[in-house]
Formats: sequence, C-alpha cells, structure tokens
Amino acid sequence: MPAVGENIEAIKTYARGDYGSAAKMLEPSYRAGKAGIQDRLILARAYLHLGRPEESLAVLKNVLDSDRENPEANGLTGQLLLKAGKNEDALKYLEHAYRLKPDAEAASALGRCYYALGNIPKAKSSLTAALKEDIRDPSNSFLLGRINLDRGSGALAEKYLLMAQEAKMESAELHLLLGKAYLLQKKTVGPVMVKRLGASVKVGDIVDGCVVLGKAPATSNQYKVCTRYCALYEGLVLLKANKQDPDGLFMSASGWFAAGDHELATRYLKDLMEKEPASPRAWQLQAGLLVAMKDFDALRKVLVEGKSAGMFDSRAAAGFLCRAAAVLRSQGKRPQAIAMLKQAEAEQPIAEEVLRPLAALYVAVGDDKQAVSYYGRIVELFPDATDIDELNNMLKVLREKTGVTK
Repeated sequence: MPAVGENIEAIKTYARGDYGSAAKMLEPSYRAGKAGIQDRLILARAYLHLGRPEESLAVLKNVLDSDRENPEANGLTGQLLLKAGKNEDALKYLEHAYRLKPDAEAASALGRCYYALGNIPKAKSSLTAALKEDIRDPSNSFLLGRINLDRGSGALAEKYLLMAQEAKMESAELHLLLGKAYLLQKKTVGPVMVKRLGASVKVGDIVDGCVVLGKAPATSNQYKVCTRYCALYEGLVLLKANKQDPDGLFMSASGWFAAGDHELATRYLKDLMEKEPASPRAWQLQAGLLVAMKDFDALRKVLVEGKSAGMFDSRAAAGFLCRAAAVLRSQGKRPQAIAMLKQAEAEQPIAEEVLRPLAALYVAVGDDKQAVSYYGRIVELFPDATDIDELNNMLKVLREKTGVTK
C-alpha cells in the first residue's frame, strides 16, 4: 500500500522519465505544505533531472526539516553541495547519510567528497567499499584508478581502470589514464603474438583489440600483433579521436620505439616535437631513439641543444652517452666507446656508471695506466661497493703490471 499522501500518478510519471510533468503534478501540494516526504524526494530528484539544482536543494532541506535522519535526503543534499564545490558542507551530510544507510551510493559519494578534500586514505576506503557493494558503477573503479596513478602505482591503476572499462565506461580520459598507467609500468608495447589476418590489413591497424605490428616472416596472411594492454594501443585510440593529441603521439612514438619500428616511432615523434617543442619527454624520447638508431652524431647534437634548452640535466645527458657507449662496445668499437664515455664523464665526473665501463674499456684496449687511474678512483669513491675486494684485487694486479705503486 502507498504511504498516506503519496501521489501515485506523479511517481509513475517520474518512473517513465517524464520529469517535467512529474514536477508539475507535485508542485501544488508541495507549495501548500501537504506533500509527503516521498513526494518531496521525488520532486527533488525531478528537479535534478531538469537541471534545477537550487530548487532541488531547497526541497531536500525542507525534507530534512521534517526528518533529519532521512538517508536519501542527506545523501542527495551532500551530492548537490559536492557538485557545487562546497566540499566541507557536503561532507557533513554525506557522512551522516552513510551512517544511516551504508550502501554503495552513499559510500561512492562519500569517497568522492573525501577525494575532493584531499583525504586520499579515506577516499580509497569509501570507494573500495562502494565497489565491493556494486561493481557495476564504473565511476568508483575509475576514481580508484586515478588515485593509484597519482600515487605512482601503475599496476593498481591499471587494475581499477580496466574494471571501469569492463563496466562499460568509455571516454578519452579513461584511455589517457590507462596509457599513463602502462607507461608507468614500462608496458609500452603489449605481449606480441602471431595472428592470421586479412590481406588488406596494414601496420598500425587495430584489429580484434590488437595492434598490427607487421607481417610475420615467410608466412602468408600471418601478422605480428600486440594486445591492447599497452601504451601503444591507448595512444593509437587517442589519436583516432584527435590526430594531434600530444599524449597519444607520445604513447604511439614510445610504443613503436619499443616494438622496434624506428621509422614509425620517428614519424610520431616528429609530430610530437612540433606540438611540444619544449617538452622534456619528447627530447628524451628523441635521444633514446637516436641511440637505438646508432646515429651518435645526431645524439651529441640533440644533447647539446637539449641541455641548453633545459630539456636534459647532466645526469640524463650522461645516461644517454653511457647507453651509446654500450652500443659501440657491443660492436667492438672500443676507442669510440671510450670517447663517448669521456663525454659522459665531463657531465658526471664521479658517476659509478661512467667510471666502471671506462676502467674496463681501458683494460680491454691495453691502456693499463689509464685503467689504474680509473680503478683507483672507483675504489676511493665507492669504498662500500659490494665488489670492493674484486676492485682492489684488479687495482693491485694492474699496479704490479705497470710498476705504479700509488
């Protein structure tokens, strides 16, 4: 049986989604002070749907004058105040609503309020409770994903953002945050597999949730693909919506770089550099790509220009030079590797990652005097190194060999 004073026709009209008509049916009794609490709550919700939050709030406060312990009125009032940016006021109503009725809706609103107030531990606790009660609401897992991403936890961010996606959330922001979560975990390109696809597919296409990386060697209609769980996939999705999206360009360039397609990586990087000429991430990606392409003259130029523009500090520049030296050393080009490391030494004269390979290379080329000098510096600078005994033994052997005592 309906409660006394309930307008059944108005409730049915509201349920059909005709909020304007429902409001008109309920307003006369409300203004006459004869509307029951349920009718007033329906009227408040109708006003919300009609984009009339101030009137909705007035009705809700009228309800609370009659029944301070009404969980729905407290919850809706808190949500309206939260939306209006009155977070401290909203918190009082939302906490009270949750105490009265600790359901998923109340926990979700309370979690969002805590987040707005910067109380991240309580926000996580409330949102987790809401998610446990109702996994179908993607807003809870989405916000948990954002919180974990902001705190540097890429794996947890990925978990919650994928939950939001599975709950049918679809937005550019979701793809952006997922891409950032993958970058944080260095998942620039997803697991690679071989699939049989139609002859018309081309590199970069997204087919069945996978990115086409290229044809598999010596096969017909067999292609290398990577799954969607990577920054490359999310970058390409972002670029479908906006071809000049800087995050999409960066993720795509990073993904193709990781996939070994330097040509495509360079193409996306060029667009990114045009879009973000003063972006450290673009300059650092360019330096990494030049190392992989073994274009060391261009690398030196980029590092000089980038340092001048504030895109690299000395440590970052030395890091790229050390990586270039490692490539040269693997090719058997020891003198060139030494020259590269000497440039790195000029940037970071007491960096262990610079001095150790230099010492080893001087031994390899037979320059024992230089090797003694560098091993001596390493022993002096890093007396607590885990391999200090081996370093001292190497230094002793070299000194005996060269006749140098100190």
